[in-house]
Amino acid sequence: LGSASVITREAIANQSASSLAGVLELLPGVPLKPPGLDGVQQFALRSVPTTSGAADRLSAFGTLIILDGVPLSNNANLQSTGPRGELQPTTSAGGSIDLRRIPAAALERVEVLRGVPSARYGDLTQGAIVIETRAGVVSPELLGRYDANTAEGSIAAGRSLTHSQQASLTSDLARTRIAPGLRDDDVWRGTVDIAHRFSIGRAASDDPTSARLVFDTRASVYQVYQNEPEQPDVHPGIAASDRSGGIRFAERARWGALGERHLEFTTSLERQWQNTTKQFPLVRGAEPFTNLLTAGRNTGYYVIGVYPAKVRLDGAPWHSYTRIEGVIPSASLGGDNTLRAGAEIRREWNAGPGYQFDIEFPPQVSFNGVNGYDRPRRYDAIPPVATSAAYLDDRFTRALAHGMALDVQAGLRVDALHSGTWWASGARGVVLQPRLNVQLSPMPSLRLRAGSGRTAKLPALGDLYPAPQYYDVVNVNWYPPNAAEHLAVLTTSIKDATNPTLGYAVGHKAEVGFEADLGRRGAALSVVAFRDITTGGVGYASAPSFLLREHFALRDSTTGTGRPPQYVTPAQAVDTVPVFVDRPTNMQRVQNSGVEWTLSLPEISRITTKVEVQGAWIVSRLSNSAVDFGQAVNNFQLDSLRKRIPYWTGLVERGERALTTVRVIHHQRSLGLVVTATVQYFLRESTVQEGATDTLSYTGYITRNGTLVPVPSANRGEAQFKDLRGQRVSLLTVPASPLPDWLLSVQVAKTLFGTGRFAFYAFNALDRLGLPATNFRDARLFPRLRFGVELTVPTAALWGRR
Repeated sequence: LGSASVITREAIANQSASSLAGVLELLPGVPLKPPGLDGVQQFALRSVPTTSGAADRLSAFGTLIILDGVPLSNNANLQSTGPRGELQPTTSAGGSIDLRRIPAAALERVEVLRGVPSARYGDLTQGAIVIETRAGVVSPELLGRYDANTAEGSIAAGRSLTHSQQASLTSDLARTRIAPGLRDDDVWRGTVDIAHRFSIGRAASDDPTSARLVFDTRASVYQVYQNEPEQPDVHPGIAASDRSGGIRFAERARWGALGERHLEFTTSLERQWQNTTKQFPLVRGAEPFTNLLTAGRNTGYYVIGVYPAKVRLDGAPWHSYTRIEGVIPSASLGGDNTLRAGAEIRREWNAGPGYQFDIEFPPQVSFNGVNGYDRPRRYDAIPPVATSAAYLDDRFTRALAHGMALDVQAGLRVDALHSGTWWASGARGVVLQPRLNVQLSPMPSLRLRAGSGRTAKLPALGDLYPAPQYYDVVNVNWYPPNAAEHLAVLTTSIKDATNPTLGYAVGHKAEVGFEADLGRRGAALSVVAFRDITTGGVGYASAPSFLLREHFALRDSTTGTGRPPQYVTPAQAVDTVPVFVDRPTNMQRVQNSGVEWTLSLPEISRITTKVEVQGAWIVSRLSNSAVDFGQAVNNFQLDSLRKRIPYWTGLVERGERALTTVRVIHHQRSLGLVVTATVQYFLRESTVQEGATDTLSYTGYITRNGTLVPVPSANRGEAQFKDLRGQRVSLLTVPASPLPDWLLSVQVAKTLFGTGRFAFYAFNALDRLGLPATNFRDARLFPRLRFGVELTVPTAALWGRR
């Protein structure tokens, strides 16, 4: 009963979309983008970007994708180097799945649950996108699309094999050149989906799913390959590639031998491969270096100069899922009642070789004599994660007096994160999730709707088991001109960043709105106000600690001897060095609030033209309690004479978007012609970090043994704290707010060969720039003009008819 949008096959076929991301542009408040596979495509329901991107990443991670009854998961994606790494791989780690893997040509129906979902949906905070791919009897068709960037071809067909069996095949191959004429970067995607349905028992209607026993089997494979080859003449030494793919088997069975009651069973197993490589040149000064993988003191050596950092991240995520659900319809209290009860289990792990590189040539150069370099890490050494859930959902519908109707959906869900790797182990985290939706229709043409509920999202595998953090404290740094006389002594310490209390992020969703049928040739109005709050989103908190640093005297330290000196033990002095452990913590809070509206105007019958206006105003606000030590922290760690530095707490980011989309659809039925013009107007687009930056905005100071000492705001101006007063420079308090602007997209489609179709499309047809507030002409906010053609050819004659 929560706010939802249903996108049918007819609407999908009339979108010039290469993937699911393009289809979702039909939702209120979603910006238009040209068709293609440019960049990772993630989707965050009811959320807009903030300054750092953390709010929309968390919202995307909390947007559930359900494909043919099975939830897709990105929880075991480990293609990320953590908070200390400098590598930014081309991958969808840290957010939702990459929507490029789901071609629009394979979609039959998409239902987007923007409001409070029923209790049967878990592992989400924002909402759910429920997808059904093409299956059963599908008229065979070939589709081809071409523009200056993207070429795509797909085939879909399905037929009845026997009275009780149906089979279908959908395949898609697409390529996008990211910057033709400038770079050789491109993206390839290939998918194959096979569906088979087997029915036992006489069906009550022409629908085979109404048989007593139905088995729905799906098998699919996909691959997305993004290649960024080296350009020796422009950027020598820089290259990257990302090859992501997977294979999935799913079985859905429905047993309807219990009258109107029935039992549903769903199970699936998915194995992915994620192979990311990246190479880039780095330069570093003469630095002491050790390659120890265990804690201890070691005589190291020096590394210096330019080197190619070559990194490979090889992941192999697995996801197993099983659900059993019973559906019990009944008549009670003068209305119709449907009760659903179910349970599900999941297990996720990553069997890949992991994060690999030559230790001597790490993908980071930020060593400061304390914080060590990252080390390689195998993914298959990380334990699996097991979760379980149970739910009860009840929907009651009753007709009231005078044409009124009441519809109530209430449910309770409980999710458990287990402490071990199987479901028999105890739970380290449990979340109860009550949900309620109510709809009242005082008259058939008006529906008043409200909903409230709680949801929960599992942390990513990489957050539950973060990489160990290495610290290489320099004890001796002897660097005379002769390399044979160099001496470096370092002590390696390893800190475990695992947070045993890390648990679910919890969503609190509420909405209220109405839908009105205006009664004139399809005219309707829908308005929804919402507020979604996610608490406990995972972020990385710098937990202060300290290490002991030994200082050694040297023996035979005369230069010119041709050999290094010896260091004398025990140490002649010991001091403390502050260090910071970046630990995953449930510290992020995201609030998304706003209004969505859709107005369908009456059809203008004389010119057979339909107009729809939709839009949204959304404000996203990210806040946390993170500690900020400012830019002086590196010098503080090394300089033992500096006894303290200030710290600040809290971060607030705000993003705002007001967007209106007008679609005008004109039919020339006698010519089989449809002209669609879409105008999207950005009334407001803004990001800013909020907070005080004056010299008294600091919270307190940190000592050399890692102790945080708060200073009351009333005392921060005292003379004893003079050394702490300085402006906080880490906030971007000046809003980034482009001027209001609009773009136009046009599509002209003509029917061919009966059910075939030829279309010409032009995205950003007038090639508007979308200028920022400075009117700097070289800054483009809207993608450039892109136009192309699309052809769909029915091929039923090649298959025959059954």
